[in-house]
Amino acid sequence: MNLANEKYDALIRSYLEGKCSQEEALELLSWIASSEENREYFEAFKDVWTLTEFTLDEEDINVEAALDAVNQKIEAAEKETIIVEMPWIRRNYRYVSAAALFVVALFLGFLISKPFNPTITVAYDSTQPEMTYQLPDGSAFTFDGEGEVNYSKQFAGSQRSVKFEGKAVFDVAKDAERPFVIHCDGMDVEVLGTRFLLDASQERYTVDLYSGLVRMRTLDKHGREISRLDIQPGERGVWTPESGELKMMTYPEVKEEELKTQRVLDFNDVSLTTIVETVEYIYSIKVNLPEKYGTEKVTMRFSDEDSADEVVETIATLFGLEVSKTEQTYTIY
Repeated sequence: MNLANEKYDALIRSYLEGKCSQEEALELLSWIASSEENREYFEAFKDVWTLTEFTLDEEDINVEAALDAVNQKIEAAEKETIIVEMPWIRRNYRYVSAAALFVVALFLGFLISKPFNPTITVAYDSTQPEMTYQLPDGSAFTFDGEGEVNYSKQFAGSQRSVKFEGKAVFDVAKDAERPFVIHCDGMDVEVLGTRFLLDASQERYTVDLYSGLVRMRTLDKHGREISRLDIQPGERGVWTPESGELKMMTYPEVKEEELKTQRVLDFNDVSLTTIVETVEYIYSIKVNLPEKYGTEKVTMRFSDEDSADEVVETIATLFGLEVSKTEQTYTIY
């Protein structure tokens, strides 16, 4: 084997393994197009690669095993074949000519028409925990703990998609024509434009929606949809991989769970109506609130040691109001 063949063997293998750079791909295209002999050579190489059940490693190539696997496939095919000489393995090899030519035509078309689009991987950096990362479409994400996001340098086609694991807040740019899809292990989160917290780092995956609309979809091992759930703002979608259960939790249910696990009830820039509804749910009380205060956004923090009386009194004091109580009903005025 001469040095030129060794070089292009390496280039072809690099392309077939998906490791080819843009410059290498262009060089390989030029070489294939320069002569009929080169095209036939690539055709034979690609055909062997496609029919073998394993990848040929540059450092550990078992030529005889590869040829045996290929010949077994061909003998079972019962198609018209011809003999081609392949100097790189110095052995005759039978192949289906029409199918191989079609593969080469597709490959050449791919190199010419499809631009090189490298993949980018961003991992959580503990030295910059609050850093916001921009995606190609203007969307952004901020890690909220350990995590990793993998995406293409340019979003192409009818979908914007990333692969994700860990915990992060996503702020997705609106694009009604192209959904934004986050692929987790066995679960997809699909949005058109919204802001939410995705936690795929624990025994269950959760989506806390702040604004917009999110759809969670569970998938089988072939990528087929098993179930789906649409999440509204203030709700939490929960998927448990072990059981396959997909369910929705309301805002009060989420806060009740947080109170049980963290012993703290945190409201950050939430409407007073939502806070009152949550307090009613957790303490099993009724709170009458003047309508004009319902849309006021409030940041408050309570613990499980605070009684219902203390919580309602704090809400009233915040707006300089009074409280009266009859059994389990509180009236703020």
